[in-house]
Parts: sequence; C-alpha cells; structure tokens
Amino acid sequence: MTHAVHTAILTLKEGFEGQMTENSIEIGVIGSAVGYTDEKQQPIFRKLLPSEVKDYLANIA
Repeated sequence: MTHAVHTAILTLKEGFEGQMTENSIEIGVIGSAVGYTDEKQQPIFRKLLPSEVKDYLANIA
C-alpha cells in the first residue's frame, strides 16, 4: 500500500496548483482488513488521517 500511496501523491503533484499539504488533499485506501455486511466479508475503505498524509508528503519532498 505504501508504494501505491506514494505513486498517487507523485501523480497528483504533477498537476497540483499551490502547495500540497495534509490539509489540501485527501487520500482514501482500501485495506486488506475486512468488515462484515449482511454476513459477507467486505474490504474496508478509509480516509488517511492528516498526520498520515503529512508523513507521506514528507517522504516525497
């Protein structure tokens, strides 16, 4: 997942106007953990916390 998020941020950065910060973008991921809906297993979607986005952005700069 880390590589996919890194690649997504690099792609966004190419066409992004202004400064990219943890408050100016949102990143959602589908995790490997599963939840249960109507007795079926479902992948869990979640939005990264601003602190997580900040960490990813720090690794790109």
